[in-house]
Amino acid sequence: MVELVSILICTSDRPTSLKKTLQSLEQLTYRTIEVVVVDASSTNETAELIDAITSSFCFPIKFTTVKQKNINISRNVGLKLTSGSVVVFLDDDAIPPPDWIEQLLSVYSRYGDRCAGVGGAVRDMTRPDYHLQFRRGITNVISSTISVRSLDASDYNQPQGFWYNGLMGANSSYRQEALERINGFDEFFEYFLDETDLCLRLIQAGYEIHHSDVTVEHYIQPNHNRKDQRHLTCWYSLAKNTTYFALKHGFKRTNFLSLVTRLSLLLTRRCFLRIIRLKFTHNVPSSILLNYIKQSIEGIQVGWVAGLSLHKPNFSKET
Repeated sequence: MVELVSILICTSDRPTSLKKTLQSLEQLTYRTIEVVVVDASSTNETAELIDAITSSFCFPIKFTTVKQKNINISRNVGLKLTSGSVVVFLDDDAIPPPDWIEQLLSVYSRYGDRCAGVGGAVRDMTRPDYHLQFRRGITNVISSTISVRSLDASDYNQPQGFWYNGLMGANSSYRQEALERINGFDEFFEYFLDETDLCLRLIQAGYEIHHSDVTVEHYIQPNHNRKDQRHLTCWYSLAKNTTYFALKHGFKRTNFLSLVTRLSLLLTRRCFLRIIRLKFTHNVPSSILLNYIKQSIEGIQVGWVAGLSLHKPNFSKET
């Protein structure tokens, strides 16, 4: 039986890039598809684009808008519009191959009902070497990530494990019923570690996440979170979400001193050293770097409070 697949694209102020992505979907060989676009743009350009192409597009399109630039709010809003048993996520600056859907669905068939998510590789087409951004990635409960692994790398689907299979949002898919069971995406993650958190929660709920070797081409565009691939502007989010993620998932899995030590080292590498490096790679003024550092510290504080609040009942029992 051929099943309906929903392709969900979250976009924000990138109508030109989105148009190319939508045009690429017309080359897909799997045809039982609906497309859902959730727009967080500050102008009407994206809405006008969708209105112009809807009548002639090869698949039915559902369109809605959100006010917040929060990827997980957009995803949860989009999920309410989807009708497919499998929901496939694609970035608005990515191009999939023609057999993309078939390759993802074949992995679901191989692993059965316990398989809640399948994703493939992502290749950065803006770099001279077209290097892989993601292939068979894994993340641990502190949020340290190994993004690219070999084609024969081991799976990590143990509910009590320290490492977990993860997916990259630009080439990922999930069973609709599994997403409903865990109440969708955690909207505290407005950007970064968003789908990683989802994968961990699915595995902890008894499902499995698996990888496909199908590769999506990623034509990375500037947005409100980055000026280019190395000059990020989302340091508050990176620091906040790293801290929150580690406390959410690592608090019960490692002793507190080890958790704080690992988290401190990770924040130093992920935020502070990268901010300092911008002085040498982009000649960013010191005043801006200091502001980035301030944003990171504020993010850590917010993430720390939010992460610890998840475990308040435990503190109450101990006292």
